[in-house]
Amino acid sequence: MSDDRTMDPISPCLLSRRAFVKASGAAGLAAGIPLLGLPRARGDAASATPPGDAAPAAATSPAAAAGVNTLRGLAAKKGLVLGSAFSNTAFRKDPTYGEVLAREFNCLVAENSMKLSGIQRVRGEFDFTRPDAMMAFAAAHDMQVRAVPLVWHDALPQWAEGKTFPREEALDILREHIFAVMRHFRGRICAWDVLNEGLADKGPGLRKEGPWFHSIGPDYVEKVYHLAHEADPEALLFYNDFDMDGMSEKADRCYLWIKELLARGVPIHGIGLQYHVKVERHPSPAEVTRNIRRFNDLGLHVHITELDVWLPAQATAQHLQQQAAIYRGVIETALAAQKCPAVMLWGFTDRYSWVPGTSGGTYDHALIFDRDYHPKPAYAAIAEALRS
Repeated sequence: MSDDRTMDPISPCLLSRRAFVKASGAAGLAAGIPLLGLPRARGDAASATPPGDAAPAAATSPAAAAGVNTLRGLAAKKGLVLGSAFSNTAFRKDPTYGEVLAREFNCLVAENSMKLSGIQRVRGEFDFTRPDAMMAFAAAHDMQVRAVPLVWHDALPQWAEGKTFPREEALDILREHIFAVMRHFRGRICAWDVLNEGLADKGPGLRKEGPWFHSIGPDYVEKVYHLAHEADPEALLFYNDFDMDGMSEKADRCYLWIKELLARGVPIHGIGLQYHVKVERHPSPAEVTRNIRRFNDLGLHVHITELDVWLPAQATAQHLQQQAAIYRGVIETALAAQKCPAVMLWGFTDRYSWVPGTSGGTYDHALIFDRDYHPKPAYAAIAEALRS
């Protein structure tokens, strides 16, 4: 997951876990769930739109305004959740950004504003201003919202950065944060990434960076899932990580770890595959299919959560075609899977991408619209996959 400070998030609607499991199966998708493959929120429209905070409601429903040939219209026909990360900064300063986002996507994901550093800059003081603005935009445009993440070793406020707390104090911090955030957004989030990137990148065991492992120990993982389930028993709870999209060593470790946690009764309902890949290094659709299937066989849903395809800064037309093929393969794989009802892009226009900054300028052009909002070959490839 990126921690790019130039992009942010959005959010509306939460679903019943039981309703989701029932509705997002093959029969539910075949029946044509209205607009999305996930059930609508429990919350009403008033609760989804904080007064005086975000964009005014559109004169006509965006679902109706989005043509059948937009990605949103095509995804609706397939029952696919097709979403994007949302940047509060871009939304505030660039009207085209919100127009394209509402036209082409049916779901939003908070990139930064729902992280600990975005909501609790001062310990014990919760500021929901930015995520509430995002939620209002989503509600006004009939979009669902995923939430990322409740617990992460990164994106920490200054009061938690590099700190080790007494065990009980650390557990109290996590309890207060999880309960405050989940109950504030209750009924308006379609899936929660409870823990992000908890596994070690290489070798066995958990990632040891960050205050939660150091303060609590390895059982912090089980604790945060039980806390999240206690905060909202109806919420769908996911584990999210990178470099495990195909049949990698890390994906193997994740599968065995999650299987063990499930056997111990830990309430995990889904796996998020981040899917940040480079054009020269990415898993094959067959690998991804096998990986999704084995998590599905555990009774879990799989979401593609942060998809982007990095190209060299000096990309060629051939690179753009290769990128298009990768995007198309992801969509086709998700559509063919038993339980992969959501594909989220980590942004949609190269104008507001995290890739050039995080790669030191080596990579760029990772998204499906260029800097001037012109659709790239990847856009057409997704559209064609959705038409097939």
